[in-house]
Amino acid sequence: MGHGRTTASYGSASSSRSEPAQRHGRGGPRAALLTALLTALPLGALPSALAQTPAALGDRGEYAAAWERAHTVPTAAMQTSAARAATDEVVYHLVPSGAPLAEQLPWLQRAVTAAEQATKLDPSSAAAVVQLARAKGEIARRSGVLQNLGVASELKALFDRALELDPDDADALVGLAMWHLELVQNGVGWLYGGRKDAVRPLLERGVAAAPRQLNLRVEYATALIALGDEASAREQLELALELPAARASDELERARAAAMLATLDDR
Repeated sequence: MGHGRTTASYGSASSSRSEPAQRHGRGGPRAALLTALLTALPLGALPSALAQTPAALGDRGEYAAAWERAHTVPTAAMQTSAARAATDEVVYHLVPSGAPLAEQLPWLQRAVTAAEQATKLDPSSAAAVVQLARAKGEIARRSGVLQNLGVASELKALFDRALELDPDDADALVGLAMWHLELVQNGVGWLYGGRKDAVRPLLERGVAAAPRQLNLRVEYATALIALGDEASAREQLELALELPAARASDELERARAAAMLATLDDR
């Protein structure tokens, strides 16, 4: 279900959308907490403090530090951030550096733990559910889908749940699309309802929901190549290369897109 570099197959790594503010009133408790923290700091300390938030650390590619900052804070938002950072540590740091599985799995277990906590703290959070699916999916991928078909139904249920909470969640849409694709590619779609004809419509909806989310374009291209539509895949890769890199992970996605495009050129 996608490549270990992005894991959009189980939920994307690059979305930075927050839960709707109106869900918690004007700004919500998170905004009130942030305001209280910022007003308690000396003015000169504000830039430094903001630079050390989990979101800022993750944007810079400091995933372990982002997890460290977030995982001890008992809020759904911070636990979701911790889960995302832990999985990003694997996807964007450990895997590219060739780290062994023994180093990857503890981080993925941390991601599962944080995401499960986030879903308990806020059952209405689609982002938390997506991060749970993403972490569980990455664990399953490391021993092969055919040896982990028990998790296929669980992942489908998580994506369905996320989309019930937010029908336009781009990460859930793309993750579900790649779930269908991998099961079909492995010849077991019929066992769990994986359908080839569901892949492209879900991807189209996902990209339409977040047109500037770079990694989703790369996942879309990956799926299109698997479906035999290299011309459309090329278009998505070229679009990905035109998008600005908002996070450190986007730079890796751009490199991935360029490598895929070069492969297509060589065919």
